[in-house]
Amino acid sequence: MATAAEAPSNADLHTSSSSIAKINDVSLWWDAFSDFLTDLENAAMEYVFTESLEKKLKENHTWFLETVTKFKKPSQSSRKALESPRIRIGEKELNVVHELREAAFKISSILCLDEVQAYILVKRTLERNSSEVNEKQPDFLNLVVVDYCTERQCLLKCTRDILVHALYFGSQSNGDSAVLDEAQSLVNNDLEGKLLSVLEGVLSSNYPAHMDVDISIMWYEEMVEEGKLIVDILFLIYYESFSTCDAKCWKRLSALYEGVVSGSYHIQKLAVTPEAVRAVYLLKVQLLLILIEALNLESLLQMLHDNEPLSKGSISFSEADIFQMDAIISSLSAFQANETGPLILSWAVFLSLISSLPGEELKSLMELENIGYSRQSFEVSSLEYFLEILEGGILKSSDGPVAGYWSVMRTFISAFLASFEINIKFGDKSLKLMLEILSKIYRGEESLCVQFWDKESCIDGPVRCLLFNLESEFPFKTTEFVCLLSALCEGSWPAECVYNFLDKTVGITTSFEMSNGSTVGDASNIVETSLPLCVPSIEGLVIPSKTHGQVFKIIDENCVLVRWEYTESGVLMLVLRLAQQQYMPNLDELVVILDLICRLVNFNLGVCYSLLAPWSFLHEEPYGVGRQEISVDVVAILCTLLKGLSPSVNGTTAMSLGIKVLAKMLTCLPSRVSSMAMKSNIFDAAFGLNPFGVSHNSSSSGSWMLTGRLSKMLLIDCEQSDCSLTLAVLEFTINLLEIGLQNEVVLALVVFSLQYVLVNHELWTYKVKHARWKVTLKVFEVVKKCVWSSSYHHPGWQSLHDVLFSDSSIHSVILRIVCTTTPILEKLSFSRLFETQDIEGLHLALSSALDVLADMVSFQPKDSPSLPVFQGAVLSPMRKPVPVVTAAVSLTSYFRNRMIQIRSARLLAALFVADSTEGLIYSNTNLGLSDIQVSGFRKSICRILSEHSPCNEDIAVAVMQLLSAAASYQPAFLNFIFMSNRSFDAEVHDANSYQPNKSQKESNSKEECIFSVILLYLEKSEDLFQRKSKILLCVLNFLRELWQGAPRFLKTLENLKGSDGFWRLLAYSAVVTSSNYDGSSNILTEKELQEIAYRYQCLSNTLDILNYEVFLQKKLLQAKLIAKQISGFPSNETRENGDSEVKDMSLHTLRDIFSSWCKSSILSNLIKVCASWEYDRSTHMRAKFSSCLVAVHIMLKIRTGEMGSLSVFLIDMMSSLSQKLCKLPAFLELLTQYAEQGYSERQEIETLIFSDLFYHIRGELDGRQINNKLFKELIQFLIDSNPFAAYYKCRQGNLLPDVKASHSYDLVQLRTDMGVKMWDHLRWKESREIGETMLLLLQHENSTILCTKSKLQAIRGLITLLHMTEAEVKNDGFSTMLRMSEEVVWATIQHVCQCLHATLEFVTPNFDVLGDVIDILEAQAQLLLVLIKNITTNISQSACLNVLSTSGSCLKVLCSCRPSNSLGKTIEILLMLILCSAKLLGKDLHSKEAAHIEVIDGSPWASTTSLGLLPVLCACISRVDSLALSVAAVDLILKGFSKPLIWFPILQRHLPLQHIVNKLQDVANPKVIPVILKFLLNIAQVREGAEMLLNAGILEYLRVLLDTFDGRPSSSTDTERVSDKTGNPPVWGLSLAVLTAVVQFSGDVSSSATIVDFIVTGMLVEKAPLVSHHVRVPDFSSDGDDSKRARSLLPTISFNDLKETQNAWALICVLARDWNSWKRVPQNMESQLRERSIHLLALIGRVAHRAGEPTKRDAPLLCRPVLKEEFECYKKPSFINSQNGWFALAALSCKLDPKSLPLSTALNSRDQLNGISNPAPHTQFSDLVSIEIYKICFLLLKFLCIQAENAARNAEDVGFVDLAHFPELPMPDILHGLQDQGIAIITELCAAAKEMIDPETQELCLLLWRITIMSLHLEYCVIQICGIRPVLGHVDMLAKELRLLFRATEGHGFLKEPENSLKQIGSDKEFFLEEVAGCHVDLQNSGLWRFRVYL
Repeated sequence: MATAAEAPSNADLHTSSSSIAKINDVSLWWDAFSDFLTDLENAAMEYVFTESLEKKLKENHTWFLETVTKFKKPSQSSRKALESPRIRIGEKELNVVHELREAAFKISSILCLDEVQAYILVKRTLERNSSEVNEKQPDFLNLVVVDYCTERQCLLKCTRDILVHALYFGSQSNGDSAVLDEAQSLVNNDLEGKLLSVLEGVLSSNYPAHMDVDISIMWYEEMVEEGKLIVDILFLIYYESFSTCDAKCWKRLSALYEGVVSGSYHIQKLAVTPEAVRAVYLLKVQLLLILIEALNLESLLQMLHDNEPLSKGSISFSEADIFQMDAIISSLSAFQANETGPLILSWAVFLSLISSLPGEELKSLMELENIGYSRQSFEVSSLEYFLEILEGGILKSSDGPVAGYWSVMRTFISAFLASFEINIKFGDKSLKLMLEILSKIYRGEESLCVQFWDKESCIDGPVRCLLFNLESEFPFKTTEFVCLLSALCEGSWPAECVYNFLDKTVGITTSFEMSNGSTVGDASNIVETSLPLCVPSIEGLVIPSKTHGQVFKIIDENCVLVRWEYTESGVLMLVLRLAQQQYMPNLDELVVILDLICRLVNFNLGVCYSLLAPWSFLHEEPYGVGRQEISVDVVAILCTLLKGLSPSVNGTTAMSLGIKVLAKMLTCLPSRVSSMAMKSNIFDAAFGLNPFGVSHNSSSSGSWMLTGRLSKMLLIDCEQSDCSLTLAVLEFTINLLEIGLQNEVVLALVVFSLQYVLVNHELWTYKVKHARWKVTLKVFEVVKKCVWSSSYHHPGWQSLHDVLFSDSSIHSVILRIVCTTTPILEKLSFSRLFETQDIEGLHLALSSALDVLADMVSFQPKDSPSLPVFQGAVLSPMRKPVPVVTAAVSLTSYFRNRMIQIRSARLLAALFVADSTEGLIYSNTNLGLSDIQVSGFRKSICRILSEHSPCNEDIAVAVMQLLSAAASYQPAFLNFIFMSNRSFDAEVHDANSYQPNKSQKESNSKEECIFSVILLYLEKSEDLFQRKSKILLCVLNFLRELWQGAPRFLKTLENLKGSDGFWRLLAYSAVVTSSNYDGSSNILTEKELQEIAYRYQCLSNTLDILNYEVFLQKKLLQAKLIAKQISGFPSNETRENGDSEVKDMSLHTLRDIFSSWCKSSILSNLIKVCASWEYDRSTHMRAKFSSCLVAVHIMLKIRTGEMGSLSVFLIDMMSSLSQKLCKLPAFLELLTQYAEQGYSERQEIETLIFSDLFYHIRGELDGRQINNKLFKELIQFLIDSNPFAAYYKCRQGNLLPDVKASHSYDLVQLRTDMGVKMWDHLRWKESREIGETMLLLLQHENSTILCTKSKLQAIRGLITLLHMTEAEVKNDGFSTMLRMSEEVVWATIQHVCQCLHATLEFVTPNFDVLGDVIDILEAQAQLLLVLIKNITTNISQSACLNVLSTSGSCLKVLCSCRPSNSLGKTIEILLMLILCSAKLLGKDLHSKEAAHIEVIDGSPWASTTSLGLLPVLCACISRVDSLALSVAAVDLILKGFSKPLIWFPILQRHLPLQHIVNKLQDVANPKVIPVILKFLLNIAQVREGAEMLLNAGILEYLRVLLDTFDGRPSSSTDTERVSDKTGNPPVWGLSLAVLTAVVQFSGDVSSSATIVDFIVTGMLVEKAPLVSHHVRVPDFSSDGDDSKRARSLLPTISFNDLKETQNAWALICVLARDWNSWKRVPQNMESQLRERSIHLLALIGRVAHRAGEPTKRDAPLLCRPVLKEEFECYKKPSFINSQNGWFALAALSCKLDPKSLPLSTALNSRDQLNGISNPAPHTQFSDLVSIEIYKICFLLLKFLCIQAENAARNAEDVGFVDLAHFPELPMPDILHGLQDQGIAIITELCAAAKEMIDPETQELCLLLWRITIMSLHLEYCVIQICGIRPVLGHVDMLAKELRLLFRATEGHGFLKEPENSLKQIGSDKEFFLEEVAGCHVDLQNSGLWRFRVYL
């Protein structure tokens, strides 16, 4: 096909038409046939012939017909056309480059090829090898010649494959197939004639002129290869009956054969290399077999069988044709050319068969004398020529129709037997030769053996007669008979036929002495033995007396050969013959018998089990009177036989065959065969010795603890045989490891295989050269099995692992093979010093070594002392000849072998992971590779990923996984690969004179760019997602790893994101997944489940990439903002302009995608698809019960001794479980019950119980319930034990990014250990049924697990994306536009709630919870939580209650399950859901739209739902991991009820109060304590609750708690104190609040005085310094001080400080109210409290600000937000909307100053405050600070009023006012400020509220009203005591403000009562003055009374 470089560039389109040379001969152009051949091979693999392939067939029809003749000879017109800058061939156009044109002229002259075709060839060669060669390099011409020869051969192979595919596709489509039509069209257009002409030209061709020697030799070999391909095509035409070979073609073929044989053609004369000689020999053989096939001997045999005359047959030769052909044969002389003998013999057979046909028309043909032909051919040993062909194996090694050639030889031999009489005589040479030929033909050809045993096949009739003749002399003559049977048992059915044929023999043939008292019958050929006759050489087998026999042959006058009428199994006779091996004169017969048995058991398992079955026969003593039955054990005979074999050639062969038989039997009956083999000790292992006692590093003899017999036999086997013994021993070792057998013999054998065979086999001398690679492959299998064995079997294999990972000699052998590079392999491919089989063997060994090393690196034991040895060998950069990493990188470029590429990629990925985890040995960016190696590696990856053939999928997956590993563990190396490496490319191009044009450069660079290929994959997302989701998953996984390490790949990611449509292509999987949501459920197959799993993994990776990108963009914007603010000057915008444009464009595209998701139903459907989860619990439970059923069934089999095909490991595991089951109390009780029913033996009773248990479990599977409690307990024990838990393993090499720890059942290993496929042969039909059912259920379980894990990852990715949306709701800075409408969110929430309910059905109370169900439940709850947090407005009460109800239901069920660590996180999320939904519910019920509902108990549904949650939440409090959330949830629910009587009885019944109180001492978890204290504070505000707390010892707990948390900061500076406060819980303030509530709400408790005394003395007095600290007043700057120092020293407090101050003053007020207890407070402390209260009141009152006044520049104090919640409040607008008092000052106090904060806090604050323009805004946080200050003010006034009241009481008691001891009180001007603030704020708020005032504002107004009244009372008291005259101006102003206040409060009923109280004091000016004037008179009457009344 034309490449991209051949297309014209844009610039070339403007070239004038006169400069383009048009070529009329369109046939000069051809598409690359190498690509077309690949397409044909892929079609054969996929069994699909596509339309595009059919189109190519039609387009290239003439090429397939004319074949290589379409490559034209040079022409002047073509040469002239190349003089133009461009040429046009049909629709194709080419740019003509001068340098390439000169090279094309040179190639044209060398190859005698048309100049234009030579130019196309040169151009394609250069493009294919652009990075390595050009036309100036010396090897370039060689490459062009190779490409030319390759094209010619690929063309012929395409024609051959078309014929082959036509047979298959034609039969599949009932004859209607394009490829079949093409094949028939080619044949009809005289393809055979054209091919014969081409073949004649090839045979007559000579070396082209001006060709170098090396090229000429290569050219010659390629020409011979073309001849072979042509002959293959011709053979297929005739053999597959596309056409019949007529006499004309036969004569042409015979002439060609004669010319090749005689050496008259040039092609034979030019054969100078061994490869060429072998190729010519193969060509001769092919021609001979075509000539024999053309004679149609098969039809002649059929005609002879059917007795049909020649005229009615299908022979295409006429009588004249036969005479002409005979004339040709008669002209041949076998004496002059021996190779013509087979053809002459074939003609003799042909004539003999024709002469045997009936009919008168053959009289003329009788004149042809075939006897002379046969005699001539026999004299030159023509039959030996066929044997030579068979033994040489040259046909087997070719890639042609080998089975057809073998069939032709079979037909010839069968016709030969039918034509000539072969005497069945002992020692007859012809018979032996014929049997040897037949054995070679049938052995290895199953189709021929099947035809032989088919009675309808007449072709094999003569051979079948020969077999019956041999059988008639069995067992007298055994060897020949057994040899032929051994050849005829190829395949399962033929093996069964051979076994049945042997087992049903009709008689026994022995030699017989006539003088043994026998009698002879009348016919003189019947004899009878009077005594029992022993069968010679078969000890124990006796022919009974009085048995008749027929004389078969007379040996001499006294001895005859008799066929006795006594039947016995021939198989048994062969087995008994093996038992007599010590009496055999030689081992030839033994080898033959073992070979037959070996082939039988390997081809047919049923035969193997038949041999393993018990054998017996009746034995009669010669002089005895009775018979006895003798048993025969085949395994015992084999073990004894192998034990006694001596080291010899035949002994070695017999040993290998015997071990092969044992190895196969070991897989059939592992327990029985292994025990007998170990007992016989066939390998002479030294028992009682530790095989690992020797140092691991020693590789010499002695460390494997075996005798020298085995090692000697192995050496003999290699030096004088084909290494079959070595392979058999290794295979036997693998089988022992497979069945899990563990003992000293096995370990010794394994170590022998590793430390002797593996280490030394490279040094052995091999008779069969290529057998060395077979040994290497098999011993690598042993290593691989050793690595994997520890996953399932006993920990005793650790010693074996130590040997494997510590023996440097083992490592050296593996690494010597692995450290092979691609250049070395390429040189071997072209080298003539190595045979093809050697190269193929090296490829297989290298592939296996890579696989083994990858496994060893991946599964290397952790913390093993042997690990450093292995790691040093593998990871060392000094490894010679190259490091392992270098070799792996190089081998990924070896395109001649895909498996090597796949496994090298896997090894490289494993090395990346190991290198990263083991110390970063290869931490440098290029891993020690050169620029050339890295460039080649990059281009190889691009080439691999660019090929989209089916056979390329595995390598594409491996490479993508390699790139993912590099991105995760070797980012520096991956970045190095991503570099364009322009300097290296420039050096290469500078060295070359040829410079490709611009379009070619762009094309090459694009092809070499990894991300261009990745984008191509994304462009095919639709097709990949539907058909090849695994490849798409790998691509997305790689991209995910890049985004996960985004800081290391920023430039790369920018290039990717800058691509057109990147985000759209990436988001395809999400869009498709959302569109597939239909809400329906279907039953899916396993394949569909796996596809769904892959698709969800694709979705998960896509969402993860989007999440990383959003996170990355946010952080980049934050960093940019910080950099600008810190540096103070803008960055270099010019340099970053381009990058910023790309980023903005990418970000804009991403936002558009997100916006479209929200506007459409994509996002909501995506949420619904991910949240929906269906789980077939019944199938899961059936899988559990089925596992238990199979386990019990296996236990029964073990107890009855029927171990069958169960592995030793499984038997041990089930035996152990059976013993545990027998020790259960339920089982012991059943033993007693069964014993009472009359059963005595314990073994019998146990078997009965197991049998009944089996049927009980089966009943459960059938739907019947078990009523017996004891059997229920046994079943529950089995379910809990999970009988096959050992096979529930971690998945390795899976594709899930975050599911590396996911587990599933290893069904392959389980099936192997169970041996299920052999249960039919064991007659375990019931077992087979239940076993297959269990495996199917477990397979469905695996698919469900994979699908669940995949969906789980998708849900988590979606949760992360929505979580970022949640952050955007709270922060208006960076926005992804991913915001759904509130209605859609609520609808989605309802759906998720339904999904939660559906998932909850799979959780059964009081039962173990399934891990996957809990994971899904947790993810659904987390998704629901994120959706709830995204709600800002339009809160739906019904939806909130639905979420609350759903969460409560889930929580209730989970709490009823058995405790498990997996439940903690899920319960935590459910509790958070309850908290969020309860908060939203409270917000809804307190909203303005629902202002008439004040609390939850106003809504019956809300009340019922909330109360129903309390018992569940109380139960969760007992859980350690959920205490805090549970307490917080209960606290939040309680606050929603106005009447404690509703919820308090529930708490009394369910609340573990003592457990909660005890947790106050848990200082290890300080974050829980504040939550508990807040809850206790709520409880304490109820009288009964306070009493409960007192009974729980709350006072003592709080005292200890306050000792632990003193509440004082650890730093002196205010800034540090604030920072420290953010990390410490507000324990002190909350503790004081609880104490206050306990004292305040304890009521009339008799011990209330004692409580107050305890608090006063134990806390207030003892902790006076701490109390003083919390009521302190910071030093404030004066109003007029504007200096920088004064501003810098402003006190900084936190909101938490204000809360603690409030709580401290609240407790002081409560305690001060009890005068008797308050007396215990020292006077100085009391005085300090009054002084601090007055100072703080002065601060609050004197800084009053009125609306309309200019705002002060500086605040009196700083109270900035610190916590996350405070920042969120700071973002929200003011809800009080007041410009008076502290509401105006707090905005200044709370103003942020990021420079004074730590960098992390500043970064967060800037991110959160992005978009705020006002530097001192009125926010919700400033309102909260102001309210807190006024609450403190209220408490201060209350404390001072209490002090004044106490002083008044004292004065009342003594009768006068003691001014010296009267408490300090604030000055009137301080109180005036408070009055002004309260009146102004209330007036402002009431005047602004035209209708109803919200509850928060009402509470504030009431608070300020109380502050105003109390300040008036205190002013009254101060004036009265101190005798101060009131300020008249203030009185006027106050009266004016009061009138405005009363006017503003009209219509607000909540202020009516406070208003009346205020009117009593100052309704007008006169009353107030009058009252003030008479205050010194009314002190003890009216004033104090009013004071008391208020208090």
